[in-house]
Amino acid sequence: MRMRELEKASGVGRETIRYYIREGLLPEPDRVSRNSAFYSDDHVSRLRAIKRLQEERFLPLAVIRSLLEAEDGERWLAPEVFPMLDSMLAARLGDGAARVPVETLAELLGKGSDAVAHLSAIGMISVDGDGMVTARDVAIARCVKELGEIGFTGELGFVGEQMRMYLDFIEWVTNQEMRLFFERTAGQVGEARALDMAERGVSVVNDLLSQLRTRALLRKLGERRRVANDNS
Repeated sequence: MRMRELEKASGVGRETIRYYIREGLLPEPDRVSRNSAFYSDDHVSRLRAIKRLQEERFLPLAVIRSLLEAEDGERWLAPEVFPMLDSMLAARLGDGAARVPVETLAELLGKGSDAVAHLSAIGMISVDGDGMVTARDVAIARCVKELGEIGFTGELGFVGEQMRMYLDFIEWVTNQEMRLFFERTAGQVGEARALDMAERGVSVVNDLLSQLRTRALLRKLGERRRVANDNS
């Protein structure tokens, strides 16, 4: 597209566009001659991102440049990207709630402090310096206890291996989710919108993963049965 088309598509004037190019905020256009240049959809997207970061986040151009120049895999780590999102999301999801003494958790598990120490050692829960745990830690411990009551403990030895598998999976999938979320939303939506998306997304994705896991489990069991029948 020509400059006039870029101006119309982005809502940014040509003098500002030329300034951004000189400052390295925009890539150079394709030039077929000294006075003829063509711009791409990438220029439109970049200009819209710059405009949002200025108007909604009031970020200086130097900070905007660092965000735009960052590698995709590292952009989400930049502290300027939604600086209040973590604390606001934690408050909405209940992580700012009152903490529980670790002794209370030990009583809940019914196995004393050794059980709490084990869960803490493998990373299932976190005990702070004051010997307190969060309500979410308590909920996790309840799940582990229920698994034990079902029979996934003791001589069968399910829980230790299962917990490590779950922890590794959650660490990996959460890291991927965060990268995708920040890379796709930074400079595209305001922080209030990002907060709402993150809060609602946590619940929906939890439900989605539950349904996908159940479906996959039933499918695998069906495949196992078919293989057994074919071999009989």
